[in-house]
This record gives sequence, structure tokens and C-alpha cells, in this order.
Amino acid sequence: MRRGWWLRGFRMPPPGRTRGTSMFYQAAHPQSPWMWDVWVYHHEGVYYLYSLCASGGEGFDNFSLATSADGVHWKEVGPVLTKNPGATWMGTGSTWVNPVPGARPRFQTNYSSWIGNRETIFFAQSDDLIHWAKCGGEHEFVRDERWYEPNGRWDCIWTLPRPGGGLYGYWTATPKRQRVNEPCGQFGFGESADGITWTALEPPVVRGVGQGEVGAVEKIGERYVMLFGADMRMVSLVADRPEGPFIAPAANPVFLGGHTYFARFVQSPSGLLVCHHTIARPTYGKVSVGLLKGTHFDAAGTLRLTWWPGNEALKHKPVTVPPLAEDPGPIRMLARKLDAAKGVILEGTIHLPGPLEEPRGLYIEHGRRCGTAILFKHAGRAELGDIAADGTGFRPEKTVDREWPFGQTARFRLALQDALLEIYLDDVLIECYSLPAPATGRIGLIPGRRRNSIGQLKAWK
Repeated sequence: MRRGWWLRGFRMPPPGRTRGTSMFYQAAHPQSPWMWDVWVYHHEGVYYLYSLCASGGEGFDNFSLATSADGVHWKEVGPVLTKNPGATWMGTGSTWVNPVPGARPRFQTNYSSWIGNRETIFFAQSDDLIHWAKCGGEHEFVRDERWYEPNGRWDCIWTLPRPGGGLYGYWTATPKRQRVNEPCGQFGFGESADGITWTALEPPVVRGVGQGEVGAVEKIGERYVMLFGADMRMVSLVADRPEGPFIAPAANPVFLGGHTYFARFVQSPSGLLVCHHTIARPTYGKVSVGLLKGTHFDAAGTLRLTWWPGNEALKHKPVTVPPLAEDPGPIRMLARKLDAAKGVILEGTIHLPGPLEEPRGLYIEHGRRCGTAILFKHAGRAELGDIAADGTGFRPEKTVDREWPFGQTARFRLALQDALLEIYLDDVLIECYSLPAPATGRIGLIPGRRRNSIGQLKAWK
């Protein structure tokens, strides 16, 4: 759990509609109506989706679980771990296999507890990833005050195998500045032989980003890539050694922003994936799980998120795309609504504009004669923001450049349900976005002067 703008005076929002089965999963258990951080662990053909949840009142107080055979359709289990007695609230964690060969229980997790004004880390173990037993107080992981502030952050360990056995760990922490006018650490680093008894080490040097929170770390080829949360955005950091230094890449450093947060890696049979949560604006504080995403790393270690082929399972039933309405204006609406309430995927092709041509893209209605435009400019740069139904008054809220070599004609994918959407171009994630209000299902094209610049439309419920 993170301290920041959203925690000051935080109160849970009034109950809203929850969905156990949805394009964007929401916990529906009575003790888990309010979600925040999520992480996914895959084992023997099952995806285990954990989420930090609150049963009501102030503060998060449990880990809730849902399972899936395909990473798309989720079955809710409910709370599987609750906060410690006497703790003000509970913080988030991650899950890994016991590093001791042949040892039981087979799996381990960590969770933090706020006790007074001090955050500390505890552990639990399981043989089936569902039933968890907390480790004793002797395994509490306390900060080493040689390197870390005594009352700073201390939360959420992510582990990697350590050469020779055991684990390395990275976690959210507040390192002391060791040297004046030099790059300093921004998170914790340590090691463990058994996964539940930890030793803190000197924090790695970090360049290119300030204080933040560790989401996940994986070894990609010969590099170590970290997903790091800073200013409610997710940036990637790259190191050549597990002990750093960690450096923000020159290209696409913010790989996930907007109305999302806290991405984590997922090891799956189809490769390395990423999960994260998505925040809906109409019901402030109501959180869903974004679609699982693939990963693409270039030679420099730059991360871009991609459409995961497993999400094709979302396409339950083809929908006949209605013809365009006879409208000479800048927005050409489809002749009838699509079912945005239950969820829809719309795909097509778009001829990207040249350097001097006007942008073109999609219009998603969410109010009386108003909506959101997703406009693509030269080289696939995108802007998202409100626009009037007659095409006037565009107010860009988000500008995104994934710095990717898109071709002249690209394929787009729009995943839309209620007020949440994800937009991809040539299977590269452009943005996850929360509309100001639920989509009405009326969708239009903004083709610019080249009226046939968008076409080959297909849709699915």
C-alpha cells in the first residue's frame, strides 16, 4: 500500500456494481469490494490473480484471489490472507516458489503491515496458492538503518533467483543518501537463503527517476529490467547486474501511464506478460484489472507492452459492424450502437497521416453530443481527450509516443467496456484510458480529409 495524494483523507467510495466475470475483472466478494494492487502467478495451467483489497472503512486489510485457466475468464475465490492483529492496514506483496529445493510449503508471499507510523514486512507460505499460513514474528523483516530511513517505506518484495541458490529481493524503501551530489538509491535490495529470512544490502544506485515503488524485476537476456512506479506512472529501469546501477532507458521510459498503476511481471507458458490495475473515473476509487499484456524488449532493453494473443479469448461472438451514417462532418458515426456495457472489441486499419496531414482516429461517445477522441498523428503519436460530437473543441488530455517504427498503414484494436478502454496500434499498447463517463456504445471514425483512411472494421462481443 502506498502513501501519497490518494491516501490523505482516504475514504472508500460508496458501493457500486461489481463483476466477477468481465472484460476488466473486478472482485465481487463482499469482503473484497475495493481493489488496488494486483499480481498474477501461473502454476500448472492455472493463473492465480491476487489483489490487495479492503472490506470497507479505511485501509486495505486482505489479499483476495481469483483463478483462471486462460488468463481472461476469472473465477473468484475471495480473501486468502488478512492483516495482522493490531496493524492499521495491510500492504501489497508478490508470490514466488520456495527457493530451498524440495522444501515445503512450496510457495511463499510477503505482505507489509503498518503498525503505528512504522511499515514492516512479514511472510506467509502455502502448498496450493490458496490456503496461506503466516510465518512467525521471528521472520519479520526489519530495515537496516545503516542504509535505510528508520521510518521510511518498507513494502512489497519482488524476488529473483540468486546464482548459487536462494533469492535476491527488491522492494519499496526509503534509502538514506550516502553521498552528496551523487545518484542515490531509490528502493531496497537484499538476499535470502530460504525466502522468509532476509538480509538487507546497500541500495542500488538509480539514475533517471526519483523516489518510487518497486513493481517487479526480471532478468531479460543479460539485463535486469525493473517495473518502477513513480508519480503514478510506471517506468522501466535497466541494469547489467542485479546490484545495479539501474538506469531509465532513453526511449519509451514511461511504458504505462494514464489511469493505471503498479505493473507486475507474469511468467506464463506463452512468455513474459505484464499485469496491472486500471482506475475508473466515474466511480473514483473503483479499480479493475487491465488485460494481461505481452512484452517486447529491443536491443537496448527498452520495454513496450503488446496485445497478448491469449486475449483473443475475449472475442465471444462476432458482431456485424454497421455501415457509416451519411454524415459529411469530421466525425462519421457507425449507424447503430455497439454493446459497450457488456464489452466490445473493435478492430480495423488506419492509414497514418503524413507530417503535414491532420490527425485521424476514433470517437467514443460518453455523453450528450460529446465523447473522447483517440487521434493518431504522424509516426503513430497519439492524443486522447474530450471532443464535441461535431468535431470541435478537442482538448487533448494525454499525448503518447511509443517511439515505434509503425508502417504507413497500421492495424488498431480497441477494447472497450463501460468507461474503460485500451487502444493498440500494430499490437503495441498505445494507452489504457478511463473515460469521463461510461461509453454509450456509439462509436465514430475521424478520417480527416482522406475519407477512406480508416477501414476493414470488425467487432466482437
